[in-house]
Amino acid sequence: MLDIGGWEFLVVAFVLIMVVGPKELPRMLRSFTRFTKQMRKMAREFTDGMHQLAADADVADLKATMDKAKGGNLDELANAIDPGGSVSDQVRELGDSVKAAADDDDVNMIGDMASEAGEAIAAESRDTGEKPASKKKS
Repeated sequence: MLDIGGWEFLVVAFVLIMVVGPKELPRMLRSFTRFTKQMRKMAREFTDGMHQLAADADVADLKATMDKAKGGNLDELANAIDPGGSVSDQVRELGDSVKAAADDDDVNMIGDMASEAGEAIAAESRDTGEKPASKKKS
C-alpha cells in the first residue's frame, strides 16, 4: 500500500511530535484511527449496497422472464437464453440428422444387435439361475 521505510517513518514521527506535541499526539492518532475505520465502513456499506442493487435487478429480470415462460411465451425465454439463435439452429440440424439416420439400415442393425445381446444375457441368467451382472447387489 504505502511504501514507507524506516527513515521515512522516523521523519514523519518527528514532524508529528514537533507540530502536534507529545501530549496531543495519542489523542490525534486515536481520532485519525476512528476516522479511517469510519471511512472504511462507509465504503464497505456502499459497495454492499451496489452489489445488492445489481443482484436485485438481475433477479427481477429473471423473474419477469420466468413469468412470461409460465404464461406460454417460450420465444422470449429462448431469445434470453440464445439471442443469436445459433444454438437453436444447431439443435435443429442435429435433430434432422438424427431423423435421417433413423431411416438408415445401420441404425436398425445396431438396434437388432442390442436386443439380441440382451436376450442372450437374459437366457444365460435363466439357465444359471443368477441375476445379470449389472443387477447384482454388492
